[in-house]
Amino acid sequence: GRSLVVDTGAAGISRIRAGRREVDLLRLEPALVGSIYPAHNEDRVLVQRADLPDDLLKALLAVEDRRFFEHGGVDLRGIARAAWANLKAGRAVQGGSTLTQQLVKNFILSPERSLWRKFNEALMALIVDARYSKDEILEAYANEIFLGQDGERAIHGFGLGAHFYFQRPLAELRLHETALLVALVKGASYYNPRRHPQRALERRNLVIDQMLAQGFVTPEQADAARAQELGVTARGVMHAHRVPAFVDLVRRQLRRDYREEDLTSEGLRIFTTM
Repeated sequence: GRSLVVDTGAAGISRIRAGRREVDLLRLEPALVGSIYPAHNEDRVLVQRADLPDDLLKALLAVEDRRFFEHGGVDLRGIARAAWANLKAGRAVQGGSTLTQQLVKNFILSPERSLWRKFNEALMALIVDARYSKDEILEAYANEIFLGQDGERAIHGFGLGAHFYFQRPLAELRLHETALLVALVKGASYYNPRRHPQRALERRNLVIDQMLAQGFVTPEQADAARAQELGVTARGVMHAHRVPAFVDLVRRQLRRDYREEDLTSEGLRIFTTM
């Protein structure tokens, strides 16, 4: 888009210019005061597959699921590779779950640890992979993954995570920042960059190292990214926190005036008095 120049005077705006040309009519996008993910009654910043930065996808593939575009939901080679790495290390250092399995576990199944749950997870992952495209799975994963806690509110999705940790949209993040978001997938509490910066830094650099090993970044890019500080803000600031009572009022009126299936499936934009 082009830059606009707004001239003001005592009476208000006198003229608006785009370069040398005056603009007679200008429409501004309304300010975002909050976002709601009705299925979970939570604030979310939903992103589409096309909006996911390449660096984010490369980091996910390098660390969490190298053969995502090749397997059918369950990666037997990945499981064998993780089992061998864990056997050599004498402890759990790698996981064999695919992105599809992680999505099923986070979105559908309970967090219990059992062989029966792992069996259901694998079976459902096969079904999801057969029914949905890889891009649809990536989009769902990107909006569902748990990335931290803001008091009583869980931070789900890379879109919301970008605002929570960096106060910027996902599309504006640089390599070392997207690598940190992917690092949090391993354990958002354990690698919390505000509470455990050294752990987070080591995990972020490991993500960058894996991207280099897979050929997703050049040695120069990896060196430059590793040299950066974490860059997170002192505290998370969420959109809805500015006017929580107003957003809660909107949420209640939506539930009163709309069907549940419309709220969870239509992708509504709500224009309010604020």
